[in-house]
Amino acid sequence: MNIKIAKWKDDALSPVIFMVDDIANIVIKQSDSNELQIGEDWGHYGREKNSMWDFLSKNLLDKFPKIKTTLFLVTDKRAPMALGEEHSYNKSIVEDKKFIEFLNYLHQHKNVELAYHGTTHGKAGIKHEDFLQEWETFDSLEKGLEEIARGKELFKQAVGSYPTGGKYCGYQEGDFGPESIAKSNFKWWAYHWDGIIWDKNAKDSRYNYDVEFNQGVVDIPTTVDASTLSLRIFKRVFTRKYLKSLYLYIKERKTIERHIESLYQNRQVIAIQEHSSPFRTDGKIQYPNIVSDIDNLNYIFTLLSKKDVWYATCDEVANYFINRSNIKISIEGENSFKLLSKRLTEAEITITIENNLKQYGLFDHNSQLISEFKAKNNILYLTNNFNINFLYYIKVI
Repeated sequence: MNIKIAKWKDDALSPVIFMVDDIANIVIKQSDSNELQIGEDWGHYGREKNSMWDFLSKNLLDKFPKIKTTLFLVTDKRAPMALGEEHSYNKSIVEDKKFIEFLNYLHQHKNVELAYHGTTHGKAGIKHEDFLQEWETFDSLEKGLEEIARGKELFKQAVGSYPTGGKYCGYQEGDFGPESIAKSNFKWWAYHWDGIIWDKNAKDSRYNYDVEFNQGVVDIPTTVDASTLSLRIFKRVFTRKYLKSLYLYIKERKTIERHIESLYQNRQVIAIQEHSSPFRTDGKIQYPNIVSDIDNLNYIFTLLSKKDVWYATCDEVANYFINRSNIKISIEGENSFKLLSKRLTEAEITITIENNLKQYGLFDHNSQLISEFKAKNNILYLTNNFNINFLYYIKVI
């Protein structure tokens, strides 16, 4: 019997991760109205009307309840883009009881993961072009480790546990990035904007559409810029973002649909990148952002809803990758096997067997049925929390 470990959970072709950066205890007012306007909130207003979460939920997440979202949290008071600029409201994540309650709501949400995105996000310069992203400000490994530890403590103070992963601010690793991450006990990290392979035809070997290890930390790629508009989003036809997408199509025959389809067919990670708000302190619009891109996001997730994908958080993808990287199958008999690992004692994993039109089940050594296999594309698959070095049987039901 040809038993294999599936690349992804439930033998899906690709995992889909929805990443949103810069969740913070911040407001940037753009109008004189006393009422909160859509896009002004980075997280401070929690679940109130027109807040970041209210907008995202009503306009996307409620429509696609399978979406899993990893939110990248700035833990301390965020630096402005340039000296002299200020946010309308800007506090650390632990200064407001209401914001702490909101973070705990997110932390307990079954479809949400909170991840680490630095303390201040960086350091303001005289001009916004001089802004240094947080990891660029570390002049030694020790300084980096100290600041990461401080940020992680703020995270734990707010929600009761440390983050398992995170992302560099601005994807800038500075001089001590990978080493600082490995020595800060993160399980996973989003190291790069890997979509640059598609967007800029980058050839750098650091960029990859698949999951790998970096000094023992799981490297989760970021592969899709949701501000790259489908040419079918006619509402945006006269915008610069639409013209950029049109230019990519005319010059290189690139479309967001073809990019996603290529990731899907190659069983690579579809990790969709966004920001929580369009507004920055320097008055510029930051792309991608959930407000400007909401129609495109709905279009993208409509496409994905018709495909065999696994909606997951970064942590879930990291866990599965760790499990399959550390497990080997040992065939013990004609219909029995063990999962072997030097690191693990148990692991949730998906196994597959070829379908010969019979219905199979997974049994323990006492002939007790554990679970039935499911069928898909002439393959039978089963996801289970397996005990390592435990004898399992596969039998016809």
